[in-house]
Amino acid sequence: MHSGYCQDVSTRKGVPLTIGVVVPCFNEEARWDTNYWRELIAASPARFLFVDDGSTDSTRQKIDLVTVGTTSKGMYLPVNAGKAEAVRTGLISLLDDESLDGVGYLDADGAFAIADILRIQSKFGELRRKQSIDAVWSSRVALAGRDIQRSTARHYIGRIVATFVSLGYGAIPYDTQSGFKIFHASDALRVTLNQSFGTRWLFEIELLARWQSANGRPMKIWEEPLGYWHDVPGSKIRGLEALRIARELGIVKREQRRVNQT
Repeated sequence: MHSGYCQDVSTRKGVPLTIGVVVPCFNEEARWDTNYWRELIAASPARFLFVDDGSTDSTRQKIDLVTVGTTSKGMYLPVNAGKAEAVRTGLISLLDDESLDGVGYLDADGAFAIADILRIQSKFGELRRKQSIDAVWSSRVALAGRDIQRSTARHYIGRIVATFVSLGYGAIPYDTQSGFKIFHASDALRVTLNQSFGTRWLFEIELLARWQSANGRPMKIWEEPLGYWHDVPGSKIRGLEALRIARELGIVKREQRRVNQT
């Protein structure tokens, strides 16, 4: 057990919480924004771990360029294993650092406004001091006054998936696929990440089921609406992914049934 992870939040009042953030990357050359990442790394107190998932383009060189001279760094996987495994591998590596209070992941496409990223990091620290939450997840809710532009097809696929997986399981977050999440760095999270995910697209839902199985209770999540989010061209999800999603729904439902039986 990592005693540092289990420290009472109240003892850290007034002390800035330290966060590590995994950025899973795969062939990001065409949509990589060097200025965006330099600005974010300079503005954020978080340490970023860019996990290159076996890219075959210049992604590695671009990671090296934005991390040089900073506390952020790159991790380079020899072959492409998928986003879920890249995230899992990165999170496990971050959990080895007992100075971190939170660990999370952020999509590499630059779709998130830097102001939102900084605000959600701050919200995580605020909530961890006030209450024993397990995670803060971003949410792409198109509220009045917000600038949220999502692919209509992907939005409705997400709603159908969320409705299906919640049947017989209880409430789950509104936007499980939003690509910025921060978790309390805990042994409970490490246990949840011990094995590779059986899913690639729905791994967040699989993670929730695993968490409940390991801890005997649902993960306590705060969803924080974004002010800005735009789809970025170059998504790795293609039309044939619908077949993968259907298969992964079966995996998730089996995991949920196992949880309900324990």
